[in-house]
Amino acid sequence: GMEDQRTRSTPEARVTLVIPWVEKEEERREVYGSKGNFPDGKAGRQEQEKLVRDWAANMAGMEDESKALRIQFYPSTYQKKLGSILPTVDICSLISFDQADIAILEEPEHLTWLALPRYQKYSTNKTKNDDFMPTSDIGWIQKFKYVVGIVHTNYPAYAKSYGVRGSRTLASKTILGLSVLVCRSYCSKIIKLSATLPVLAKYKECTCNVHGVRSDFLRSPSKEDEEKEKKDESNGDVSRAYFIGKILWAKGFDYLLHCQEKYYEENGEYFPIDIYGGGPDEDKIKRAFHGVRPKNQENLTEPQEDTGTESKEQESSDDDDSDEETPESFRSKLCESILQSSPNLMEAIKEEVEEEEDSDQKSVIDAKDEKTSTIQTLRNSIKMIKTVPKEKFQFDLSSIPKTRFEWRKKSIPARFVGPKDHAALKFTPHKVFVNPSITEVLCTTSAEALAMGKFVILPVHPSNEFFYQFPNCLAYKDMNEFVSHMNYAMKNDPQPLSPELSYTFTWEAAMERLVESAVFTESEYAELQASGKITRDKRKAWIHQESGRVMKGEVLKGLIGDPPKENLREYEIDDDPNSGNELLTFDNRNPKILAFLSFCIAIISYFIQR
Repeated sequence: GMEDQRTRSTPEARVTLVIPWVEKEEERREVYGSKGNFPDGKAGRQEQEKLVRDWAANMAGMEDESKALRIQFYPSTYQKKLGSILPTVDICSLISFDQADIAILEEPEHLTWLALPRYQKYSTNKTKNDDFMPTSDIGWIQKFKYVVGIVHTNYPAYAKSYGVRGSRTLASKTILGLSVLVCRSYCSKIIKLSATLPVLAKYKECTCNVHGVRSDFLRSPSKEDEEKEKKDESNGDVSRAYFIGKILWAKGFDYLLHCQEKYYEENGEYFPIDIYGGGPDEDKIKRAFHGVRPKNQENLTEPQEDTGTESKEQESSDDDDSDEETPESFRSKLCESILQSSPNLMEAIKEEVEEEEDSDQKSVIDAKDEKTSTIQTLRNSIKMIKTVPKEKFQFDLSSIPKTRFEWRKKSIPARFVGPKDHAALKFTPHKVFVNPSITEVLCTTSAEALAMGKFVILPVHPSNEFFYQFPNCLAYKDMNEFVSHMNYAMKNDPQPLSPELSYTFTWEAAMERLVESAVFTESEYAELQASGKITRDKRKAWIHQESGRVMKGEVLKGLIGDPPKENLREYEIDDDPNSGNELLTFDNRNPKILAFLSFCIAIISYFIQR
């Protein structure tokens, strides 16, 4: 989360970036890899802080801001099964009172799902809110004057798509319910990046893209950039169309393959495309584009073009070869490979047949003998299979098609060129960014491509509504429209961005949208107060905080692991040498049984009074 802090004593604004510190070394290796790992303790946090400041100064072009930025860490743990970094203490309780003014929470639901132990030094437990809530600390909404939550991940959808089978629907609804509870409890205003996100609090939420892109995507070309682009165009090594991102089926590659077939039907050829990135499905998607024929594997690193009679003859030859790639020919190849791996197999079969014929001549087989003969044949077959030398069995199982796309007669000219910084593709022959994905809340790569002045071909979908305002955005409703847009983009150049549209992508414009969407008018706020919704949301926060008092010991440990190893005073920005070893605990002045009863009564009375 990020916190915009204005001290009460000076008119200057101070901004503090609050970021997680993964305490366990093995978990840091999972998150950052071996090259980006940091040492334990304060030395590791200092290294990570330097990395953040260097990136802000050098990559984001914010040298002055990187020096003025305050950075505070909170202890956290990496949960591999969830693929998430979760806090191990209440983050709000680590922030000193004089720094608490306006808080901006990136993914507020993620940060506040669990009611965690608090750092008692900065916990507020002296204010009595109303008769419903006894003296208690209700966190962000009480400590800060105003809290803005920016939601940009659809966690219920993730749980439904990638959760444990048999419990996906239940897990999705549980996460949605919990997200609604904490967002209403701890946010004064909720901003959703796109309309793909579920409704969390209709009375205090809005939809707005409050993100920008790095200045690298908007910079003007230098002479070197222009010369390099001309050279790449003359070489013809780089395709006009490209994709960049994680290589997953969920990114819409199956739809892209269908669109390639539709394009082939209309134009008689596939459009070449360069695919940047990596992912767990990369090998399968490569095979889907290229097919599994070994003869074609050598020439799939670069798109091929027809350049005369010789290439046409080669194409005809390839088509002839591909006609042989049928299920029947595949079975023939399997049998051939088995026979080649065991030269004596046919002789063994012949001997078995001769023995069978001799036995037939000696006796008449009755029904019982037929059963015996069948069983004996099976036994002999098993023995024969066991005699096949494994080291000579050379049949390549990887050549077995795993999807129907791999049976294709002609390979799609797609180059898989590995990960690359998107900004490095600004001054290249790439003019058409193809993004068929509908799984993002707001696709950053689409914004970056439009900011670089490229065509962006994407589906009509709520996650893409922000991009429709730009003339280079070509949105399609079906495959016919996709092909039409692709034909246009392949023959035309994108329109240069006007200064006004270019400014829309900057972080300055994003901050203006943030300020505009984060506030209430006086009349809107008065209406909310009169409706009692603000009071009810504070009571929800109290209920959520009370739930932490009964979630103790092994239950809490199972969710977030061990408590922080270090003294939490080490996580303060301004180290106070007079501070003692502050306690990490819940407010336990009442007996546990009373805390549990008060929690139950609070929930029942709350829903009754609604």
